[in-house]
Amino acid sequence: MGRIYHAEERMPTSISCSAVYPTLAVPSVTATCNWYVDRLGFTLRFLWGDPPTHGAILLDAACVHFWAGKPQLGANWLYFDIDGVDEMYHRATSNGVKVTREPETYPWGMREFNALDLNGYNIRFGQNVGSSG
Repeated sequence: MGRIYHAEERMPTSISCSAVYPTLAVPSVTATCNWYVDRLGFTLRFLWGDPPTHGAILLDAACVHFWAGKPQLGANWLYFDIDGVDEMYHRATSNGVKVTREPETYPWGMREFNALDLNGYNIRFGQNVGSSG
């Protein structure tokens, strides 16, 4: 078994990383990108292929990629750490997004709600509101 590094230690490296892009399999890349843009106010970053087999959407600097494939429901979900969680909740409900958990403020200082996208993926939006305990 390899060495386990703790938070105060780091494996020596000269590699930098500016972002990680979660990539989910979806039946229709175009329909999925359009759903996030139309229902939640994301921005289309790109569609690739004819018809598109890969695409990406943005919410501010956060980027999610989609590829044409069979969704892995239950195994993958998205968490967006945002400002304005109540505004996003209103946007989602106003545009017919299926909310599965209403906004709630948790003891760990996050206000969050859950929804399902058009493919059945769980998406959760949270905002840091400070710890209550």
